[in-house]
Amino acid sequence: MDYILHLAITMSIWGILTLSLNYVAGFTGIISLSHATFYGIGAYSTAILTVKYGFSFLLSVAIGMFLAAVIAYIVSIPLLKLQEDAFILVSFGFAIIGYHVLLNWQSITNGALGIKGIKAPVIFGFSFSGKPLFLCLVLVALICTYFILHRIVKSPYGTIMKNIRENSIVASVNGHDVTAYKRSVYTVGALFAALAGSLMATFLMFIEPKSFELMISVFILIALILGGMGNLKGSILGAVFIILIPEILRFVGFPNTIIGEMQQITYGLILVLLMILRPQGLLGEYKI
Repeated sequence: MDYILHLAITMSIWGILTLSLNYVAGFTGIISLSHATFYGIGAYSTAILTVKYGFSFLLSVAIGMFLAAVIAYIVSIPLLKLQEDAFILVSFGFAIIGYHVLLNWQSITNGALGIKGIKAPVIFGFSFSGKPLFLCLVLVALICTYFILHRIVKSPYGTIMKNIRENSIVASVNGHDVTAYKRSVYTVGALFAALAGSLMATFLMFIEPKSFELMISVFILIALILGGMGNLKGSILGAVFIILIPEILRFVGFPNTIIGEMQQITYGLILVLLMILRPQGLLGEYKI
């Protein structure tokens, strides 16, 4: 039962993470490889503020989300002036920079040793210690994230987002400030990625830079492509699969020494098959 709860919590947090990238990439066409950086900002903000300075859980989460949003907005000013291919490459570089900041800023992040002793969330005096209670908290966060993003993408604002995704030139001709829309979308996506990071930090009670390296951004993108871009339900499905695949490989009986390589090979094969058989993903509406 403990194992199932662990998987359910991890899937739910990754559901928030994949939803946040889908909002950016699936509905506006901004393919970003920097999402793990914002995920890490949320995690480290909560860890540092609660462990070192005694901040409350909610306040630390709010600060982490705000910080991620501010950094995303600032970074988006030069990034979103680039063409799509160049943007992907530069976001790749930003993810590498983010990882090395976490790794080398030892006075703040404790470097490669990470931060331990992160306590379970306490909200209005109620402690969410223990996996059953923590799962309830994470599910509430997942449901809230889903419905907030659902309301946005189904609104007139969401219609403009999709128009930008399909043809940004036409959207611009129709009087929409394409860059401003993309900037706001990128910022909101970072905000929810930080929420996922805060939850993961308090769940694991320990974080290290390796948890937010470039490959994590790649795995988030794989989860999104697998579930389907432009479909919020697909994000949750993709998150379930991205967590289940390594567990299935463990049960198959591969040696621990090669399980990581087999995981990446499996993801690669799934992506190749999807691109051939169903390029929009399992539930997607938009082809990458």
